[in-house]
Amino acid sequence: MTRLHRIVPAIFALALAASAAPAFAAVKGDCLWNAMPAQARTDMLNGYRAKGIGALGEVHIDDASVLGLRKACGLKEEEDYTAGEVLGAMILEKGADLVLFERNKVPRGSLDKAWRGLSAADREALTTFGLNIMKDNNEGAAEAGIIVFAVAGKLGLPTDQLNTDVFAYLLGRAIREAREAGRT
Repeated sequence: MTRLHRIVPAIFALALAASAAPAFAAVKGDCLWNAMPAQARTDMLNGYRAKGIGALGEVHIDDASVLGLRKACGLKEEEDYTAGEVLGAMILEKGADLVLFERNKVPRGSLDKAWRGLSAADREALTTFGLNIMKDNNEGAAEAGIIVFAVAGKLGLPTDQLNTDVFAYLLGRAIREAREAGRT
């Protein structure tokens, strides 16, 4: 079992039953992230800082916050599940960017630049893998791993093992963009 295969189950914390998630096009990660209270965002980042991808399993959004997010982002109740997936993806993106800056001195925004610099085929491979993970399917793990290693190398990070923060960012970004576009 590769390190990638051991990390994949933690991504399942983004969704418990992804196949039941309705398609949507209205939920935007930036709206959800910015609508969360500042302390909740800080707590989410601190959770990622302490536990990485595993922190997703400890995120709890109370009913009042859910109602606030619905109102702030114009969501319907049936979009709650998908909004949770998008918010989880945002936690991965924001947390990975923060941790790579703090621990490895990777300049903030470098992961965004790396994502945008990937070929369309590489972005699609990551998206396909990310969406497969949400369906409890590991198909595409090898291809995704190759891309993660390449991005880590381009960022000047060691490539002797999978960089879980680069992995988290790329999968979070892929899942968020797919869900924002209404892909299931």
